[in-house]
Amino acid sequence: MSHTMNIAIEMKDIDALAAACERLGIEMLPYGVHKLFSSNRETGIGVMLTGWSYPVVVKDNGMVAFDNFNGRWGDEAKLNELKAYYGLEKAKIEARRAGYSVYESFDEVTNDLVLRISIGG
Repeated sequence: MSHTMNIAIEMKDIDALAAACERLGIEMLPYGVHKLFSSNRETGIGVMLTGWSYPVVVKDNGMVAFDNFNGRWGDEAKLNELKAYYGLEKAKIEARRAGYSVYESFDEVTNDLVLRISIGG
């Protein structure tokens, strides 16, 4: 049985965030105070997205702070890509933690990543 899901992402799992960054080949900066623009500073884990002038900052509450100056300092599609991979990695972590089998593949017809979670056998 197939299900399509829409999920609002709060990035609270450091392991899932690290896995998403690794997959995208982007740098995850250590926890701390990160400069966005001028005197704007945010505390959390920084992520340097490809082509962005300033890091996005994943705050303790899972929300993301960023300043891309309406796309001039970074393409928001890159942030959406990070969120998507975070969600994928978090789902895999939780499924494995529950004892399920996880299979990931790429559908070349639809250009979609497909995640299959096997609950039994």
